[in-house]
Amino acid sequence: MSRSAPSSPPRREPTRWLLIWPVVGLTLIVLGAVWLEASAPEVEVQDRRVEGVPPLALEGDRSCTRQGDDALRDDLRRAFPSGGRVASTQVFACPSAFDGRRVTYVGEAIGDLLVRDGGAWLQVNDDIYALEVGPLVGHREQDGFNTGMSVWLPDGLHEQITGLGRPGQRGTVILVHGTLFQADPDDGGGITVRAEELEVLAEPLAIEDPLHVPQLIVAIVLALAATGSVLWSRRAARRR
Repeated sequence: MSRSAPSSPPRREPTRWLLIWPVVGLTLIVLGAVWLEASAPEVEVQDRRVEGVPPLALEGDRSCTRQGDDALRDDLRRAFPSGGRVASTQVFACPSAFDGRRVTYVGEAIGDLLVRDGGAWLQVNDDIYALEVGPLVGHREQDGFNTGMSVWLPDGLHEQITGLGRPGQRGTVILVHGTLFQADPDDGGGITVRAEELEVLAEPLAIEDPLHVPQLIVAIVLALAATGSVLWSRRAARRR
């Protein structure tokens, strides 16, 4: 009785490479992104400080958002002069201290101008990028976060907004006098400054982004590689 030769064990697929290659690819992508960021052209932070901005009526941001801070809220209300300039960070730290008060607010018009019956809604930022150094595109120096408030501009005021802030442009910088509401029902219960007067402190300013040559080269190479991959896959499909 003849014996059949023992069969060889089934060949295992190199599954470990199926796991390694994605990790290697992801690592290369991350390293490439870091290299591109590090090789960005050096630019100096330019002082684009807006002239004519009045000083803040109060110094610092004192928080009274916890229960039991009524005394601090009352102190702020007494210390804040009617019509004084307020920062958005101060309002968010203790909104009840400024509710219903007349305020002066200065900032950059950004985003979209939402025109409605009788006026328009506008987001106005008063951070360092809006009032001092301009958009990140021009300098890439991070200094805090974007901060701002919603402003209602009645008809006759919002028409003075000639440009809105975006990555390549600083929008119209405005100074408004109006009343601040902690929970404006027409703004979905949000914090709003309802403006009564408006003054333009600075017109829109376009910011030129310097050419990033390595980034341009990488983009061209990747575009050519993607195009070549598509053409190769179509040619292989026709041969089948």
